[in-house]
Order: sequence, then structure tokens, then C-alpha cells
Amino acid sequence: MVRSPLKVNIASHYWGFLPLSFLFWIVPAGSDTWRVGDAEHPWRLHPVSILLDAGESFKPDFIWGGNHAVEVVVDDDGDGLIDEDPVDRIDNDGDGVYNEDPEDGLDNDKDGLLDEDGPDAQLDNDGDGMLNEDGLMSGGVIYDHDLRKLYSEAPFGRHQTIEDAAADPLGPGYGWGDDDYDSRFNEDPIDGEDNDLDGLIDEDDAAPPVILPRSWTRPVYAYDVSQIEDIGKRQALVFEWDGTRSAYVAKQEGGGEVVATQDSRRFTPMDWIRPISLNEKRNLIRTIDDRFLSGIYGRRDPYAAEVLGTNLTGTPRTGDAGYGQIVDGSIFTARRLSQSTGTSGFKAELFGIYFIDLIRIRPRPDFPDRTPTSYRISYIGDKESNYQTRLVQGEITRRLVGGDFIIPLQVDQLLPPVKEFRFERDGEFGEPKKVQVLDFRSDTPSGVLWEAAEFEAYGHGHAMEASYVTEIIDVGQNQPAYRRYFDLEDPDRPVTFESVQTLDDDRDGRIQTEELSQSLLEDQFDIEADGQLVTWGKVRWRGEVEGRGGSVFVRLRVGTSPDTRVYQRKVGRGVYSPFINDPLVLNWPSRGSRVDAFSYVALSSLERARADLLPLNVPGDQDGMPGGWSPWSAPFSFEEGLVDQDGEGGVQIPIPTLSRYIQFRLDFESLEDSAVRVDYLEFEYGSPVVGRGVVAEIFPGSADLGVTESFEYVLRPDFNVGDAGFNRIDISMPAPTAEIESFKVDDQEWTNVGVVPAGDNALMGAKAWLDTIRLEADRSFASVVYFDSLDGLTKLGIKTSVMDESDFPRGQDREIQIRFRTSVFQMLTEFGSWVWNDNRLGNLAQSATPGNAADRLPLDQVRVTVIGADKALEVRNIGPNPFTPNGDAINDFVEFNVDVFLLIDEVTAELTIFDLSGRMVAQVAPSNVTAGELKLSWDGKGIDGALVSPGVYIYRLSIDSDTDKKKAVTGSIGVVY
Repeated sequence: MVRSPLKVNIASHYWGFLPLSFLFWIVPAGSDTWRVGDAEHPWRLHPVSILLDAGESFKPDFIWGGNHAVEVVVDDDGDGLIDEDPVDRIDNDGDGVYNEDPEDGLDNDKDGLLDEDGPDAQLDNDGDGMLNEDGLMSGGVIYDHDLRKLYSEAPFGRHQTIEDAAADPLGPGYGWGDDDYDSRFNEDPIDGEDNDLDGLIDEDDAAPPVILPRSWTRPVYAYDVSQIEDIGKRQALVFEWDGTRSAYVAKQEGGGEVVATQDSRRFTPMDWIRPISLNEKRNLIRTIDDRFLSGIYGRRDPYAAEVLGTNLTGTPRTGDAGYGQIVDGSIFTARRLSQSTGTSGFKAELFGIYFIDLIRIRPRPDFPDRTPTSYRISYIGDKESNYQTRLVQGEITRRLVGGDFIIPLQVDQLLPPVKEFRFERDGEFGEPKKVQVLDFRSDTPSGVLWEAAEFEAYGHGHAMEASYVTEIIDVGQNQPAYRRYFDLEDPDRPVTFESVQTLDDDRDGRIQTEELSQSLLEDQFDIEADGQLVTWGKVRWRGEVEGRGGSVFVRLRVGTSPDTRVYQRKVGRGVYSPFINDPLVLNWPSRGSRVDAFSYVALSSLERARADLLPLNVPGDQDGMPGGWSPWSAPFSFEEGLVDQDGEGGVQIPIPTLSRYIQFRLDFESLEDSAVRVDYLEFEYGSPVVGRGVVAEIFPGSADLGVTESFEYVLRPDFNVGDAGFNRIDISMPAPTAEIESFKVDDQEWTNVGVVPAGDNALMGAKAWLDTIRLEADRSFASVVYFDSLDGLTKLGIKTSVMDESDFPRGQDREIQIRFRTSVFQMLTEFGSWVWNDNRLGNLAQSATPGNAADRLPLDQVRVTVIGADKALEVRNIGPNPFTPNGDAINDFVEFNVDVFLLIDEVTAELTIFDLSGRMVAQVAPSNVTAGELKLSWDGKGIDGALVSPGVYIYRLSIDSDTDKKKAVTGSIGVVY
């Protein structure tokens, strides 16, 4: 049974950060679902830890959750489109600044022009009758306390709190969405007035709440769409602001007016995650800096680092030499430089690869003579030479190096003051470049002062590569939780968990329990919380392709421990220890204790083993380390797991072990004009029918290729008291001709009360027949071989009465022994198995784990390898031969029963018929096949559709094999009337 969880939110956090939601949860008897990226759990971009990063500095791979070159966008009006109705802005004077000078007779922007940029006309871009209802909601609150205080002072002037920003209608805002792409936030609330005197009305709406509501009400400018039925004509309307009517007015073709007035409308919003997308109005430099300010990069400042990828403890953004003034979106603040060591320029790390169309650098309007006159700009792209692999103190590292000139050396270029370089085919500087680092360097003579007010870069398309890793999700508690952390004093501010440290707050010379960082954070994610293991169902997602050809690949992993790695400290070159030598802070932790996540991050950078070198916490007991995680699964393509029209579908989570933690990874691969965006990701889980799991084992572990042989399959369930138990067993089979020979429990033979013969006509109906059987008698079972359309596997299905802990008392090692006959057709065949209870509505099948199910069997696995692999296909039989295709319904077809071997992927099989002279007379439509049994038939008709003449014919059956074995067989067939 699928239920929505009962949720009670006891903390509020800003949208854009996935909130710390504490949830009361009812675990149903069957299964439940959980979503990432829905209304209750919006996508969260902020890393859980900066130190736990297994990637390169330029391409992070966060172990606990984070993103690389991904952004969240909101469909505010729920029409499935994102940012489709921006404020339409025109650069009337061509200076690269929009709406900077209202009509008041003054040179407001001090560029020598009066009233050059008046209010822009507006368009209903999507033709839905509303203006400007969908804008970008990028950025967020400035996460760093020191930066927040700094930016509240001159020259930046951002408010420290959202309340301060709301109280100041002229204030430059707090950090929420820059709807009009002017690099300022919330500068014009919706009140029908041009509060900031930029010629736009209500252009920056308030941010949506942190938890996107199922619907919300907001004011928009709207008109009656019934006046114009054609959407194209609506989109062609040009609305001008009429201050006397406080409305937007458009002239209709052929006369008449369309008036858009302010209205309160109810919307159903959705948030989506996608690679960062650019356009001609979006300054990438400003976007990257806003992500830094909101904490997405931690303290890794994209513009302050002379060494790429440096983690900074301080950010030089203050004073005349502050980097922040180059990227703050204001042309009235600038960084002043002189030609001395370390101040000749600056770098811009983009943390992604983008197509760059335009670069612009400008001085302040009052100081055009301070423009850089001699300079060059280089860039690092994605060439092989841009990546350097080094061995540093026994450890391999990879970094960005080198660079080519994107703008060659410019000498004595005083004019124009605003430097602008466009990249286009056949242009002076060539076509758009793939860029991930820009480096501006001045060659201005020593002692000459110059400045940069703004450094801008514009592009098109999407980040070429992007990835998103969810936080670790604990679904084993009655109250599921994400492993994420927020500031203890400011719950609106997400922080990395290492920023909350173990300190002697009361200064008594000892670390008390309540002073431990894990104690301070346990109400946000309790790593010692009790919980149960769960079994997994399907995972599915909803998304759309923007353009053509973009893709996303989804991986997942599950675990029984909150930690995916085994933490270690470095005690020498290449020597690591999982134990503490001496306390790190006063008496914490005690000498000889194991390094955990909290003590790991407290180690000095010299002692702390690099995160990507930490051993994986694999399942098993590793030197006293309980629990473990599966490796990342093979990737699912975007199409594999898409929800269907009923909201179902998806793919089975391919992890057999019981576990309670799960994590997902989305890897986006974009083309220049195409990318995928994902609305939500949903997975199923439920209480296991066997609480301690089921172990499975097969014998023998090898078999002749294509030869029907007997196998013994043993299952050993380990019940907890109160487990629901199971009455169904499924074992995957390589062929539909598999047969069950016996079924025993604790060496006691059970009686088979019904078998449906397997075959093409019976495979689909066999499971339905088994579903209707109800077995109450002891020591009886029913079995079928059926095709499972849900996962595309042929399975041996067995039904019994419900078996639970009373049938398998702990400590007695009772087993289920199943003997069956089948053939194998691949070098390696996996006989996976599942148990479930069809009396429980919505019950998920519980996978068995390969292992030591029976001490007498030697293999501890469910895989079978083949011997005698010397062919790719073999004709089992052909009949009838000869055959009589005369239409009397007797022997009208000849059937070819073929065994296909050793194939890994799907290939094409072809059957061609020749006469004795070698001329092709017929060809059976090609079939896509994998390893297993193949059946083809010929009706005696030739290429022209007429019956062939009686006689002897030659057949040739061939496959496009992925092996070097026999790929074709030939023989003769007779046709008679």
C-alpha cells in the first residue's frame, strides 16, 4: 500500500536550501514511497561537507551530497515552463546596461546621456495572459556571518536579514532571485510602483517559501485572454506602461486595446534541477559569485584564488583591493589596482565548462581614464593539455594548468573605456569558446592606477557536465531524515557539518558530552538513532529534455551505516591509521578510539587522509567497523526510469541487501543546445518480510553450454519474531523451458499440487494462474515458469502457505532446497531470487543475498559459469521437415528452435532461404535476441509474397554475435504439397 507520509514541519528554511524537515511517519504493512525534489523536499544544492569531497578541485564529487554546475529553477505558475516570461529588457543605448537611466532630465548613471533608457515594453512571452510571472529564483541568503556583515556595509549595501530588506523598498536586496537579470535582488516589490526608479514595475518578486506549497497566491499583471484566442497573437502584443491607469496597455492589430492590470492569481509551482543554463542577459560571473555567497562553494572563493581550487579561510573582498567589487553587479564599486606583484589581475573559476560568447570589463562611469589600457585574457578550456596529473608525496592529484589566449595582448587601448569582446564565427576573436577558467592580466605600466568595476561573461547553452549527489537519506527510522546541517543559531543558513566544532565552551578544561559536535547536531541527524532495515522497490523520476540530445544518468547506493567511508588519519608517507593517537581537543576523543567523521574533520590538514583515498565502507565487519555500503550501481539512462502517464513505472533498485540508508547521484551530460531537467526522483521501500534477510546459494557453479542440467538452489531465511513471512519465491531463469524437480524444507519433501506447462502461450498467463492459488495445506506447493513484464526476466515462481519464524526457528539453520533443470547460454549466469507475501497489499519483493546458505555447498554464490563454450548458436530442432504450406492448417509452417549462446547485449538474428542455385528466395523478418532460446518460423512464401515451388531449399541462420564463436548455421528444408 502506497501512502503519503504524515509530515509536521517544525523548522522553516529558505527555498533553495532543502529544508531540515522532521517528519512523523507511518510505516505501512506494505511499501511506501519517498521523493526528492517535490513540494515537501525541494532540491538542495549546498554541500553537506566540503572536506568530504572525492573529486578534483575544479570538479567536486561530494561524498555526502552536493552539486557541480547544477542549478534549481522554479516553474512558478505550474504550466511546465521555466522562466518563460522574464521581464523583457532592451538596451536602448547599446551600452550593455539595461534601464539604467529613467526619464527625469538627469544623467543618473553618469554616462553623459540623459534619459536614454526609459521603461521597456513588455511581452506575454508564453501567451498565457500574464506578464512577467516566471522569473529566475537564483541565489539565496549570504551564508557566511562575516560576509553577511561585510555586505551590509558600503560599498555593497545588502541587508543582513530578509526583514531589513522588506522594510527598505529602495534597498538593494537580500539575495533572492534576480528576476530581471540586473544582478540586484528584490529591489522592486509588487506594489504597482517603480520603487527603484529603473523604469520597471514590480520586476523582482518576493522569493517563494522554503517549502514550495502545493499552491500559492501571488500578484501578477494579467489580461482577459478571451479577447484574443490565438496564442501567437497574444505573444505578439507589446505592452507599454500607462502610469495614469497603473496598467500595461497593448494596441491590437486592427484597433482596440488590451489592458493588463494587477490581479491576484493562484499558482501550483514546481522546482526542477538542471545544468546551469546561460543566455545573452545572464552574467555568468555574477551567477557564480552569487552561488559562492549563498554557500554552494563553501569558502572556495571563485575569484580570490591565485591558486586554482584553493580553500580559503578568509576572503579578500574589502577595501579598494577587494575582489568582491568586480563581481557585485554594481558599476559604481570598483577594485583599484596598480602594477605590482599579485595585483596585476584576477582569475575567475567557473566550476563548470561553458560556451562563452562575450567578455566585458568596465571601469566606473566617473573614471573612464582608469580603464586598463594594456592587458591580455587567457582561458582554460577542456583540452587534454589543460589537465595535469601529478604524484605529490605518494598521492596522485589532478589539476587545471596552462591556458590559451582568448584575448591576445592589447596595448595602449585607452578607448573605448568599456572593453567588450564578442566571440562569433568569422569574427575577430573567433567562435564561442569552451571555458572553465578566465584569467585577466594587466600590462599597464608600473605606478599607473587602473580599476575594474565589473567583469562580465555571457554565454549560451548549458554547463557541459554537471552532477548532483543527494544527501544520505535514512528511511529506517519511524521519522526518516536527510543527513544535512544548519547553523545552530540561524536555522535559515545551511552549513557544512565540519563548521560545528567540538569546543570547551564552559572553559572547564574538559569536553563534556553536550559540547561534542555530534551532540550539538544530533537533533538534525542522529547517527545513532534506532531504525530498521528495509527492502527496496523501484526508483523512478519525472523530467523533460530541453532541446534535443541532452541526457542524465542516475546511480544509487545503499548502506547499513551512516558513513560511506572508513575514516583514517595520516601517520606517514602512504601510512594511515583508523585510530586516534592522542586527543584532538583536551580529552576528546580518547586515545586509541576509532576515527569517526567528527574527529576526522577535526584533524589538521597534515594528519587528515585525503577524502578520496579513504577506504570505502563496504558491507562486512572491517576491523571492528560494522555495517557498510554497496558500490554505486550501474547507471540508469534517463528514459529507463521515467514515470508513466499514471505516475508509475521506473526500474527495480538493483541492490539485494537489506539496508536503511540510500543515496542518489545524477550525472548530466549536455549538448550545446540541449539538456535534461529533473522534476523529482521517487523510490519505493518497505518493511522486509524476513527481518534479518535471506541468503541464497547454488550448486554446481559450472555447466555445459546449452545443455539441460540439474541445479540445487538453497535459501536460508533468518526471521525476527513478528515478521510477516512469505508465501512466494521467484528465481530468475535463463530459459522458459526450465522445470522444477523437487522442493524441500529442512530436508522434508513437499508435494507439487499444480504445474502450468511453460511455453510461448503460457508464459504470460502462468503468473496470473499462480496468483489465484491459495495453499493452506502443509508441505504443498505450486510452481510455474513465467515472464515478468515488470523487470523483463523469466522466472521460476513457487507458491506455498505462509512461512514465518515458526517454520524457521533461530539457531536451527533450516533451509529451503529447490532442485530445477535448465540450460545456460552465457559465460556467466546469475540466478537471482526474491521472496514476498502476496497476502500483503503493495508488498515489495525482498531480494535474497548470495552467501553461505548451506554449509555443505562450497560456492557461497548464485552465479553459474559455462564450460565448453565453442559456439554462438545451435539449431536444437527443425520441424516439420519437410512441411506442407498449402493452407490446410496442418504443417503449414516450419519452426526453427535455436539456442543462442554467450551474448551480453541484444543482437539481430536473421533467417534467409536460398534455392539450390544460391539465389535468395525468402527472408524472415530479423529478430532482436539475447542469449537463450529463440524460435523462428517460415510460412513457405517468397520475397514476392507467393508460395515457393516444391523442392529442397537451403536455410542460413545467422546472428551478429559479440563473440568470435560460430555465428551462422546452414542446412536444408523440404517443401512439398
